[in-house]
Amino acid sequence: MTFRNRLIFFLFAFIPSLLIAQSDNVRMFETGQFKNSIQTELADVTRIISESEIRLRGANNLKDILMMETGGVFNYDPQKGWQFQWHGSTKGNILILIDGLPFRSVQFDEMDLQQIPLDHVSRIEITENHQGVSYGSSAIMGVINIISKTTQQKVYKPSIRVQGYTPGSFYSNLNLGRRTTKTFFRFSSAIDANAGKQGNDSGRVLQWLPYTRITNQLSYSQKVLKHLDATFGFSNLYENKTQTGYPFQGSNRAIDHVFIHHSNALYATLKGNLTKNFRMQVDLYLQDFRRQNTLILKNILTAEQLAINDTLLNDTVHYTLAFSRWVLLQNDKNKPFTYQGGFDISSTVDQYKNTVNNVHQSNTTSSLFINLNYSGIKNLRLNSGVRLPYSSKYKTKPIWDFKLNYKITEEWFMKFIVAQATKAPTFDQMFATYLTNGYSIKRNLNITDEQVLSIHYSILFKKNNLSIEPGFFNYFFKNGIELVTDKVQPNRMIHQNISEKRTIGTRINILFQNKFVDLNLRGILTGNNYFANLFDRQLFYTEAFMNVTFKVPRAGLNICYVNKICSERGYMIMDAQKQTQTYFNPQFYLADAVIEKLFNKKTIALRGGVKNIMNIKNLHSFYLPTLSNPEYFSSVLLSGRSLFFELNITL
Repeated sequence: MTFRNRLIFFLFAFIPSLLIAQSDNVRMFETGQFKNSIQTELADVTRIISESEIRLRGANNLKDILMMETGGVFNYDPQKGWQFQWHGSTKGNILILIDGLPFRSVQFDEMDLQQIPLDHVSRIEITENHQGVSYGSSAIMGVINIISKTTQQKVYKPSIRVQGYTPGSFYSNLNLGRRTTKTFFRFSSAIDANAGKQGNDSGRVLQWLPYTRITNQLSYSQKVLKHLDATFGFSNLYENKTQTGYPFQGSNRAIDHVFIHHSNALYATLKGNLTKNFRMQVDLYLQDFRRQNTLILKNILTAEQLAINDTLLNDTVHYTLAFSRWVLLQNDKNKPFTYQGGFDISSTVDQYKNTVNNVHQSNTTSSLFINLNYSGIKNLRLNSGVRLPYSSKYKTKPIWDFKLNYKITEEWFMKFIVAQATKAPTFDQMFATYLTNGYSIKRNLNITDEQVLSIHYSILFKKNNLSIEPGFFNYFFKNGIELVTDKVQPNRMIHQNISEKRTIGTRINILFQNKFVDLNLRGILTGNNYFANLFDRQLFYTEAFMNVTFKVPRAGLNICYVNKICSERGYMIMDAQKQTQTYFNPQFYLADAVIEKLFNKKTIALRGGVKNIMNIKNLHSFYLPTLSNPEYFSSVLLSGRSLFFELNITL
């Protein structure tokens, strides 16, 4: 590592830290609280990605935002899309919510963040620690809650957004809305298309994968009983993408793989004040999700195409998710002791494979939870909670947490969290009977959810426009579910609770904001122990992030520059002789720049930008090394640049 990079990571990675983010001078968070709370009063590791920051990164979906985030690691799967890992952990350790409702069922590994558009989003709240007491399974490393504009003011004006990328990408969005004193209506529709000429994700990754994605959201709100808001909505997604094949040797035939996603959801929410000191929230949600894969045999000369239904290669997913949550909050600011409690019910049913070995593939979980808050001691805030879950198919464990926020002075705050979380097994782990490498994988209804103990602490300094928060995090994973040889029948394999893992790290955030500049600097150093490497093949990594925006209000001009630097990463894999092999890979860079010009009091906005403006080497953080050549990865970043231009009209 060069002296420059050593200096960067001394400043950004070796000072313990926690994260906050650019938030348009608003420090109000809802994630995990079911009400707005001031950031300095929380023990949680919280930060906001504001609407302006989303806009000034040229982001269209959640993946575009999190790709640059410190600690965010992505793996790309042609079938399942962009799969997200947080701070080197496994997939499924962070919960994705949209207005507090689940994005997808935790029983299926279908969490493509590229399928979440951001045009109707007001802000993105990130809580980077345990939130299992409030939200249940998989809220281990944290929660990402996407807050829509439904309940916000002055977002009802019609707007049209058109964006084009080189090479071969097009994006458009239409927003329509109306607000009165008691009602609110909003419709948002987006079309995202990529010709696949030089890779997906606007040419950033070498994957020739053309796609068309259409998303729609309809929301209606009505004020009832003076202090309650009722919201009803519908959202849907259609995505068609093709993995292009190659011709058979000595033949004019080729095979393409077509993936089609459908997701339709209905939701309803009732929340507001019941009395002066009591608040309630009720959520109802119903989703139908499908992913269908089809092999297409085509004749290159005649353009004739024929669908092939091969069950050995079929990976179709179809399930329904029903979810309901009821919460009551006692929120009397004049009393030192307050509480919030409730229960939720979630049911997932596999509609494609209804039964396996005469066992119906469905799972219903129900939970009771309560959070207690105490502020009777001067400058000290205590929070403790417990969740008691029950599952119809696997064994569950209680979840608890203890949080502390101590105000040392007007400018210094100390935070501490210790918590226990869980991760639910998937349907494949409970019901699997498919064949792989000559082994039959049998179902196992005796597995339990994975258990995680986490510890966080930090020191927050906040004065005027400057915020600095250093801290530390530590996760102990127990009873991880691994696929092993069945001791009773050696010719079969089975999922069992056997592994133990550990993730440890330190991070920092520096935020400065005023009328003319927003500056956000972050850094992280984190790693996994040997047992985690058996599963993740990841040992350690360091990252640094910078987001700087220069604002010229009189000229209506904003300039944003974002970059992410990753230093050496170590990976550990097992060779053919079951010996441990470790590989170290050099650093890489990601960087984007966006220029925004506003006209006629923001009626018309023009944005232009450059993706990949740094000297990028290869995509070491997102892909594992291949066994044939462990020094390199299966996909690399393009060294060229990707340009985009955007026109946004708000009537």
